[in-house]
Amino acid sequence: MKRSTVKKIRKMTIIYAIVFIFTIWTLFPVYWMVKSSFTPNDLMYTPNPGLVPDTWTLSHYKDLFHKTKFMNFVKNSLYVASLVTVISVSISILGSYSMTRLRYRGRIFFSQSIIYTYLLPTAVLFIPMYVAVSKLGLSDNKNALLIVYPTIIVPYCCYMLISYFKAIPKELEEAALIDGCSSLQALFRIIIPIASPGIAVVSTFAFTLAWNEYLYALVLTTSPGQQTVNIGISGFKFSDQAVWGLLMGSSVIASLPAILLYFLAQRFLKSGLAAGGVK
Repeated sequence: MKRSTVKKIRKMTIIYAIVFIFTIWTLFPVYWMVKSSFTPNDLMYTPNPGLVPDTWTLSHYKDLFHKTKFMNFVKNSLYVASLVTVISVSISILGSYSMTRLRYRGRIFFSQSIIYTYLLPTAVLFIPMYVAVSKLGLSDNKNALLIVYPTIIVPYCCYMLISYFKAIPKELEEAALIDGCSSLQALFRIIIPIASPGIAVVSTFAFTLAWNEYLYALVLTTSPGQQTVNIGISGFKFSDQAVWGLLMGSSVIASLPAILLYFLAQRFLKSGLAAGGVK
C-alpha cells in the first residue's frame, strides 16, 4: 500500500474518531434526559445509576398528562410560537425585500443596524416591554408575547433574508416587471418561490427562538393559564429540590415540536432553485 494512501486512511480515521467523540458528547445528555424520564423515582437517586435502568415506567408521563397543567403550557407555546413565526417572517420578507431591491433614504443605515439590534441583550429591555404591554392592557396575557417576540426575531430574520435576497438574480425580477408585474407581484410570484429554502430556514429558527424564550415569558405571564412550556418546566423545581421524573419527561415533550419542525423542513432546504433561470 502506498504511503500516501496510508496517510489518507490515518487522516480519515482520526477525523471519524473526532466526529464520533463529539457526537457522543452531544447526544449523551439527550439520552440521559430520555432515560431519566422512564426511570422510576426510587431508582432516580441511586449512587451509581446505570446507562440502562433496571425497570422502566410511564408514570412520569401519566402524571404530566393527568395531574399537572403541562399540556396547557404546551398549547400556549404552540399558539405563541406559531403566530410569532408567521408575523415575524412576514414582516422580515417585506423589510428585507425593500432593503435589497428598493432605493430610499436611510436604506443602508437600516440594513447595517439590523444586526446591532439583534445583538442587544433582551435583559435590558424587559422592564420597558413590561410597562408597554401593561399600558396596552395585556399584562398576564400570552398575547403580549405576540408583540414582544417579533422585536427579537425580526432583526435576525431580516439579517438572514437580506443575504438570501441579494443572491437572487435581479434579471428575474426585471423580466417580471417588464411583463407588467408590480413590485409586490414580483415579490410574491418570483422572489418568494425562489427564496423558499431561505424562508424555510428562517421560519424554523424563528419558531425555535419563540419556543425556547424564557425571560419575557416569565415576566409577562404569571398565571398557569397563560404561561408557556418553559415556565411550566421550571415549575417542577421547588427551592433546591426538583421533581426529576416530571422535569425530564416534560423536557422530552418540549423538545419534540422543534425536532419535528426541523425534520419537516429538511425537504425545503434545497439550493440552486435560481440556477439556470437567467439565459
